[in-house]
Amino acid sequence: MMEFIGFQKQPRILVADDSRSARELIRAFLERNGYAVTLAEDGKDAVRKFRENPYDLVLMDANMPVVDGYRACAEIRRSSEGSDVGIIMITALDDDESVEKAFAAGAEEYITKPIRWVVLQKRIHLHLENRYAREAVAEARARMEAIVNTAPDAIVVVDEQGIIQSANQAAGRMFGHALAEMIGQNVSMLMPSPYREQHDQYLANYLTTRKAKVLGVTQELVAVRKNGTSFPVELTLSEVRLKDRTLFTGILRDITERKEAEQKIFYQAHYDALTGMANRALFLSTLEDALKRAKANGRRLALIFVDLDRFKWVNDNLGHAAGDELLKSAAARIRESLEAGDTVARLGGDEFTAILPDVSLERASACARRILERLNEGFALEGKETCISGSLGVAFFPDDSQNLHELLKCADEAMYRSKKAGRNACHFFVGESFSLPRRY
Repeated sequence: MMEFIGFQKQPRILVADDSRSARELIRAFLERNGYAVTLAEDGKDAVRKFRENPYDLVLMDANMPVVDGYRACAEIRRSSEGSDVGIIMITALDDDESVEKAFAAGAEEYITKPIRWVVLQKRIHLHLENRYAREAVAEARARMEAIVNTAPDAIVVVDEQGIIQSANQAAGRMFGHALAEMIGQNVSMLMPSPYREQHDQYLANYLTTRKAKVLGVTQELVAVRKNGTSFPVELTLSEVRLKDRTLFTGILRDITERKEAEQKIFYQAHYDALTGMANRALFLSTLEDALKRAKANGRRLALIFVDLDRFKWVNDNLGHAAGDELLKSAAARIRESLEAGDTVARLGGDEFTAILPDVSLERASACARRILERLNEGFALEGKETCISGSLGVAFFPDDSQNLHELLKCADEAMYRSKKAGRNACHFFVGESFSLPRRY
């Protein structure tokens, strides 16, 4: 019988009629067709039984004692369980006033007596199909909302004008907005400048040309929270073309932690942990790029090698902590001696190097002199003033060499000539050298 009805569950129908014979006749008909039937003797009985155990459909006689069908229909409609139940009014009255009264009370169908059973069966089946379809849609929507709202990623749906149509709880948490503050607003509210100002034009261009490189492609962008702070996100954008409009669904993931981890890994791989300067790997990469630019632009580049004099003495006599403090202080002084656009790195131990792009001989010489002067100033180490000096070597591209490794060798050789000359000196691979008086 259930297969005949075509429903997954047995529908439950409440029949209210003050005529016992009419009730039994309707029950017999419904039960033959596979429905579960409950009978009510009048409107009051029908309201009570519905409140105790709501039904899938109500068949209600209009004229009944105590509480008539119109009032009973209205009371059932006012209950939370009866707001969407199907109610079919069955009555012998067929005048316009009775029909309007029935629909005003909340009835959805009006069938006159004597009952045409085939019509009643069709009406019942139609109501139940509609009810179960609505329930299935509501259940599917609830499941989808549960999935969407428990998703860790933000999900934002916008229309063709860029207006936010829906967003999940994760989006509210991610951007710091209440969902009510987002729905109905332009999605550009989640973007920093200049993307905010450009978004509407970009969307309009896409809707005209239907050409976009971002659909279906995961990309990294910058978003902005309600408090104005920017943060990196990973966005996957998809398009849904409906019959009358187009929607865009964006899935966003906050990748702040990942970016911070990547930056930390990059920093550890390319920067010296003690001084914060570029390490040997980053220095070589930077020098290679600088040489390519200098060659392309026909510019001169200077490479300065710096070796700290007396560093071993500090380590041996004052300890490694004092040696580390000396390296950090010396690195800061070398960095302060350079100009904007110059690069300084720690190659290891007490050796540093500086890259001076687009430089003249005079500027390179002045920079080297500043480094010597600053290194020759006293350092406060372990509560004592300690004096050191520096030995510098300078080589030029393209004057001394056009090859990276040969240029490094030239600067290194020039630095060792400064060591042999008595320290606190600067030697050029080719050209005049100079030295300063030592304080120790």
